[in-house]
Amino acid sequence: MRVGVQSVWSRIGVVVAAAAAVGMAVVPPASGASKYPGNQGLTWAQIAKLPNWQGIWQLDWEHNLSLLGGASPERDLTPKAQAAYTSFMAKQKFGEDVQPQTANCLPPGMPQIMTQPYPIEFLFNPGKVVILIEAYEQERTIHTDGRTHPSASTLTPTFQGDSIGHWEGDTLVVDTVGVLPDQGPGPHTASGIASGVSHDAAMRIIERIRKIDNDHMQITRTIIDPKVLVKPWTVTLPFVREKGDLLEYICEEGNRDSATPTGRPGERIGGL
Repeated sequence: MRVGVQSVWSRIGVVVAAAAAVGMAVVPPASGASKYPGNQGLTWAQIAKLPNWQGIWQLDWEHNLSLLGGASPERDLTPKAQAAYTSFMAKQKFGEDVQPQTANCLPPGMPQIMTQPYPIEFLFNPGKVVILIEAYEQERTIHTDGRTHPSASTLTPTFQGDSIGHWEGDTLVVDTVGVLPDQGPGPHTASGIASGVSHDAAMRIIERIRKIDNDHMQITRTIIDPKVLVKPWTVTLPFVREKGDLLEYICEEGNRDSATPTGRPGERIGGL
């Protein structure tokens, strides 16, 4: 795990964003092509004119902890999701389903990977924005070259999903689909909607990211999941620029705090 200069509560990451329409197959556009007007960062010259977010960022934990709370189960969940939440809370009273699968070193999926107590780093390249995430050594690629999502029949779900984006002036809008369903019986960790409630395979995440000034960034995130949420769930997350570099994160190294198949806390002996 990370041994850093700052406390866990001061280390967090969340990123960039944005919404494009879903299409059929992934077909790389012709050189320089884009269906969105304005500067889309398709060349190094265009990138030089975009807001400069390159560098390391973390969520502003100190002043905005309340923004990371999940949706209210009583108000925002569908009946089926509410039943899953109620069942989960009942099992917890008997010591079941208390450990998430991150205890077994599986990374949290989107969007929870963006709100870990570890920093993230943005890298710009022609036609894409890459986000390096210290937690679990994850990476997100946001394609900004005008492509669409793969069709449902060819899309392979992954922990971080498939992200496409476009620029609307100084705001990057990111649309993410294909997030792998939660793994294992423990508390679900990908969407963070509510304890014990997994997202549907059709969940869509829209992020809008805008640089406020040189040291502050704002990301507005909306989760759309009609089978789980009765309405889209939107939160605005503030970030601050951080100095230094990302550190190596090896979860398996010395990990003894594991989870059993029923979600109970386990212990690995001798690294097994």
